[in-house]
Amino acid sequence: MTPRRASPVGALGCALLTLAAAAGFSPNVLAAAPGAASAVSVGQISLVIGDARVTRGDGSQAQLRQGGDVFVGDKVRTGANGHVHLRFVDRGAVSIRPDSVLEVQAYHYDPARPQANEVRLRIEHGTARSISGAATEIDKSRFRLNTPIAAIGVRGTDFIVQTNGEQMRAVVAQGSISVSPLGAGCSAAGLGPCQGEQARILSSEMGRLMVELRQADGMVRLAPAVSALLPPLHFADATIRERAAGEAAARASALAAAQPSADLHGRSNDTTVADLLAISPVGRFDARALNSKPDSNAQLVWGRYSFASPGFDNISVSYGNASQGRQPTVGDLDGVLLRAGSVATSQGDGLSAELGRVDLRLTRAQASYESNGRVEPASVDGGTLALDFGKRTFATALAMSSSLTGRVELRAGGQIDSRGIFNAGDAEQRVSGAVGFDGREAGYLFERVVGGGLFKGRTLWGKGP
Repeated sequence: MTPRRASPVGALGCALLTLAAAAGFSPNVLAAAPGAASAVSVGQISLVIGDARVTRGDGSQAQLRQGGDVFVGDKVRTGANGHVHLRFVDRGAVSIRPDSVLEVQAYHYDPARPQANEVRLRIEHGTARSISGAATEIDKSRFRLNTPIAAIGVRGTDFIVQTNGEQMRAVVAQGSISVSPLGAGCSAAGLGPCQGEQARILSSEMGRLMVELRQADGMVRLAPAVSALLPPLHFADATIRERAAGEAAARASALAAAQPSADLHGRSNDTTVADLLAISPVGRFDARALNSKPDSNAQLVWGRYSFASPGFDNISVSYGNASQGRQPTVGDLDGVLLRAGSVATSQGDGLSAELGRVDLRLTRAQASYESNGRVEPASVDGGTLALDFGKRTFATALAMSSSLTGRVELRAGGQIDSRGIFNAGDAEQRVSGAVGFDGREAGYLFERVVGGGLFKGRTLWGKGP
């Protein structure tokens, strides 16, 4: 098989401003002026899988590429298999799911003058997840996300919205939102939540509910959330609130680590070695056994930010438990891979070349398949992970299946950096992971586009008995 030569894929960036600067943002350019389209970058494209295009404010069109800039006036379109993540200069982030169109109508961030901040987004149709950033932390009235029929203002940070032009639904993962029908007294050109009797508040404290609006009746209602929209559960107890700051920092760090380093930014997923790997069958483990609780004494443990896990994920534990004696490595919006130990010194190297070649077996895995708004559990049927610490390379092959796709394979390879972090990806797939400092454990998250849908999951690996 010929190695793919596409841009590598990174996780959704939500790093601090210093990380944004390191990623290429000029410290003197924080955003475009409000209103019109501008040639000043207001963010970057941190993930592209499948078909995704952009129409610029001047009418020009282009295929999206990981690492590209985001401008005011950009209209991002994803195809049936497209998935795009945007990260903005103020730590804000947007995830755009398949068959969706989202426009960046305004993005202005000035930390010295927060009263002048302005964020306005519009989703024409499809599904998007928005995590608001520093531009709206001080004054939440400076943010607006519009659909064709509704205006959404934030009183929190993390929500998912879905619309087809005649109906909209939204759920909240953290914080709260205010939803109002567009019309008299609620203009699409406004900022912040609209006021009035028709406005409805939905918060994460209210449980598994969604806010819904149908154009036919113009009424905003609360209803049980549909499973395709549900984010991870967040409980509003004191413990969760006390951990919020630490979890936010861990997520920012893990999202940044799950992106290719600068020297790998322009390189593709190198599958030369991975293509030669014979996938080891799961053996005595079946899918349920793989999706089993992790060893609390392991070096590597997946920690989730929600208190309760989704019904088909059993291999992660709460972040509070996973972080005991461990530090974050790579992660996504929902969780992080935490690792015991640390790099030997600030200038030193946490990995020894004397570890040589190590082959690890799959010990735990969890996967799901999302297509057309439906999410179902998927099976991981086998895998191989080869690490060469002398050459600082990895190669992996993973077999998975779902009732909608049949058997599918993922193959990836690339470099392991001095922190024990590895990333590889192309237009169809990506992996982001970490290895234990003794070379005996590893874990990675993965995504794979297949049949107009997306496989997602997490793995853990260890030395054989």
